[in-house]
Amino acid sequence: LVLPRLIALLITLPLLSFYASVLGLVGGAVTCRLALGITFAEFADQLQASVAVSNLWAGMIQAPAFAIVIGLVGCYQGLKVTGSAESVGRLTTQSVVVSIFLVIVLAAVFSIIFAEGGY
Repeated sequence: LVLPRLIALLITLPLLSFYASVLGLVGGAVTCRLALGITFAEFADQLQASVAVSNLWAGMIQAPAFAIVIGLVGCYQGLKVTGSAESVGRLTTQSVVVSIFLVIVLAAVFSIIFAEGGY
């Protein structure tokens, strides 16, 4: 029961992270064009000069780690359900809270590692 969910998260969360990064950049380019009059070429030039590719890789490295944490917490809490709707609701809420907390802690750890590594 646990392994298929972990594999699915390991595949989809990095894809979702990449998709969100691309759409964020496209949205930024459109906003700069409409609000500031900056052309797409100028936006691309400034983006290339200001943002290193290692920033994208940092996010792509974090995504599978976050997927594992979210998947394990969700499956652990799901396996503790006793059969009542109250139990499902309580453990779902607990799963979300614990997952968010652990992702924040893990993101802080990654920030320290990347800062020390020069990324």
